Amino acid sequence: MTAPDLVSQLLLPVLQVAAILCVTSLCGYALQRLRQPRVVGEIAGGLLLGPLAFGHLFPATFAALFPATHLQALETVSNIGLVLFLFLSGAELDLATIRGNRRSTLAILLGNVGLPFALGAAVSPMLRARFGRPHVSPLGFLLFTGIAMSITALPVLARIIEERKSTRLRIDPSTATTALICAATNDLLAWSLLALALNLTHSQQPDHNLAATGLRLLALLAYLAVMLLLVRPLAKRLLVRSSSPRIAFWLPGAVAFAFLSARITEALGVHAFFGAFLAGICIPLTSSDAAPLEQAFRKTFRPITWIALPVFFAMTGLRMQPGTFSLGSMEWFALILVLAVTGKIGGAIFAARATGMQWKMSTQIGILLNTRGLVELIVLNVGYKEGVLTPLLFTLFVLMALVTTAMTVPLLDLSERWGGNDRPLEAFDDALHHSRRSKPSR
Repeated sequence: MTAPDLVSQLLLPVLQVAAILCVTSLCGYALQRLRQPRVVGEIAGGLLLGPLAFGHLFPATFAALFPATHLQALETVSNIGLVLFLFLSGAELDLATIRGNRRSTLAILLGNVGLPFALGAAVSPMLRARFGRPHVSPLGFLLFTGIAMSITALPVLARIIEERKSTRLRIDPSTATTALICAATNDLLAWSLLALALNLTHSQQPDHNLAATGLRLLALLAYLAVMLLLVRPLAKRLLVRSSSPRIAFWLPGAVAFAFLSARITEALGVHAFFGAFLAGICIPLTSSDAAPLEQAFRKTFRPITWIALPVFFAMTGLRMQPGTFSLGSMEWFALILVLAVTGKIGGAIFAARATGMQWKMSTQIGILLNTRGLVELIVLNVGYKEGVLTPLLFTLFVLMALVTTAMTVPLLDLSERWGGNDRPLEAFDDALHHSRRSKPSR
């Protein structure tokens, strides 16, 4: 390799990252001006850098900046950032709060996850017939479709709630707390189902060994038991004894632990991201004893994720299929979008009303839990890399994730204006109840 070639290979990833950060930052700022969360603009910017927009409008420049043979550096940066991001997401998950709100959380979870999952399962045979691959089992594909329909993006949801605190349209604290708890529980369930779906998918490959698949599942269950029943209590005990000087030892140890767990779950037939999330759950940062460590983690990981997440959005955009906007494809997109929105919002409203919540609170919980964003994109990329999703179906689901996330703020605004108080809807409930009581029996 000549010196100019070496310089070119070293310089290209720098130019790629610089272009990605510029475009995603500009799009993030632009959508912030439209009262959207910054991350929605960053996702849109990353998708615009793919063949759907940049590659279509400027094919020569696109081919020079993002040649298919020179994307490995971007993939590495993206994966490192996502492992750390998911580790931190798991560490910030408050399992005690989830346990303390079991009744309402379980009811809303059944509606908010159960209905969209059922709708995804119902449409999966049609999607598999149109977009499926022979090596993917029907059950594995069904599980994956259900997961894609029922995901909620906890980080984006939390950002929306936080940003609205400074406006006159702030969300009621009880509504926000319930939505956050349900989203956190949704995350746990989604990653568990994803692990099962990937194992089922691998078991249907031509060179699969049924006994080996069973052993991998048993090994995964054993690993989960060790992590949750042994490692997590031990980490909690160590955190109680930790002080600021020991943070220097916790940080590198936690990073090594996250990547080790990621490698173990990957070896067990589950994606590395599941292992990173599980490692985070085992180092709980939600207790008062861990406050200094949580601040140190955020301060250390934030610059890495600030670079890595836009790169991940761009890699998602580069995987999208240019032929999406044909009439036939858009019909499938409309079907996926309608089922996803109806299932998430409708399921949450029905379940929340069943627990006695008012219409406005129930509606806003449903709207918030319809936010898919980053977590959905991570799951979809896992499905793409594992061969579950074809490029076209991957593109349709990515567009659904972007649209459902972008509609959250406008729908919340609408719910505030339309449902400023619950009296009209409560009156409707009273009238409906009265009509049922006064209806003559047969």
